[in-house]
Amino acid sequence: MKHSVACLIVALVTGSAFTSTAFGQSDFYIRSQFSNGKFTGFHEILTEPEPGYHQVSYCDRVFWVSSTTVIWTEEQNAAGQTLVLEENDGSSRTIVCSDNAAFATLDDLGLSRREVAKIRRANEPLDMKSSRLRTIRDAFKQFK
Repeated sequence: MKHSVACLIVALVTGSAFTSTAFGQSDFYIRSQFSNGKFTGFHEILTEPEPGYHQVSYCDRVFWVSSTTVIWTEEQNAAGQTLVLEENDGSSRTIVCSDNAAFATLDDLGLSRREVAKIRRANEPLDMKSSRLRTIRDAFKQFK
């Protein structure tokens, strides 16, 4: 019985050690930072296709990104932030791409104009979206 419990514990510890490194697989992130290097935000991107993700090429490497990530990189670029693509293997981080011009825009995804407009509308801040009360308020502005 003691031998079985010891074997089980060794198997669990060994298994969890291997899963934490995922056999050498890395995670990839687009990081935004101020010009002084101070971190402002990040989005994870994928190395394998997933539903709802779009294929892009950053510095000659293929990745899959969500439209939300693409809009975010557009906004960060417009705000003058520095964008870097980095690989994180769990023990270290390596910059893979640091060319702001290399990051995709919605227009680069091969979507129709209608799809791009729909994605942009869906990602507008809530206060910019049209609502019934906003429409009524705007109609009566001229009567003040």
